[in-house]
Amino acid sequence: MALSPRGQQILGTVVVVFVGGFLLLAGLDHTELRCDRARGSCSYAAGLLGFERAREIPLDAIVDHRFDTHAGRAGTRGVTVLIDASGRELALGVTDEASARADYDALHAFLQGSGDGVTVATGPSWWLLGFALLCFLFGPWIVRPSGPARAAAPVDAQPRRGASAPTLALVVGVLVLVGLTASILTSRTQGSLALRCTQRCDVGGGSCMPGSEMVLTLAPGEHEVRVFNPDEPAAPIVHRVAVVRGQVTHFECAR
Repeated sequence: MALSPRGQQILGTVVVVFVGGFLLLAGLDHTELRCDRARGSCSYAAGLLGFERAREIPLDAIVDHRFDTHAGRAGTRGVTVLIDASGRELALGVTDEASARADYDALHAFLQGSGDGVTVATGPSWWLLGFALLCFLFGPWIVRPSGPARAAAPVDAQPRRGASAPTLALVVGVLVLVGLTASILTSRTQGSLALRCTQRCDVGGGSCMPGSEMVLTLAPGEHEVRVFNPDEPAAPIVHRVAVVRGQVTHFECAR
């Protein structure tokens, strides 16, 4: 069944708000690593511009680094990856290959002893913010209903009850933006624990059965993973697994 002009306007406005909100949040994404040799550490910040979460990384905790590339429809993208003593990796933000290579070369030279400081940053993406602005400015005009004007209602007609199209679109748009913001903030402030289970294991209130896999979103820090012990069912094998903000920690539940 075809949508009415009012329904088409509501649907179009929701799509415009969704696309504009997504572009806005993607454009505001910002990652920065600022290292100072005199201070002996690097300051790492990641998140939406103006709302980044920062932490200090001692220089002696960085044991290795590498440059990765990823080929896609938009071309080849590059990223610098830091590796600490435990093998955990920290990606410094994906950008075009040329910019990422220049950032890697600057960081590599610094870690090899050249210079007193270095800054590696990605974002914000101004062209994404520009497209978001265009969506918000011209989107309502594009999705306006077309065709002959609606006939005027009789003077004595009862007013229709219910929310107007702009009100509904605004409510849906706000909900979409809240959901996107919550998703991005969660990915920036929480970490993930990916379990591959050959034995049953329990983490918090969740259980992973043999032969299955499970991914949990957890607060950064150490978490207790209890692996089933067939020799002593009442005494599980306890492991302390570190979860890092913005990263996925892999753990195999086995004896």
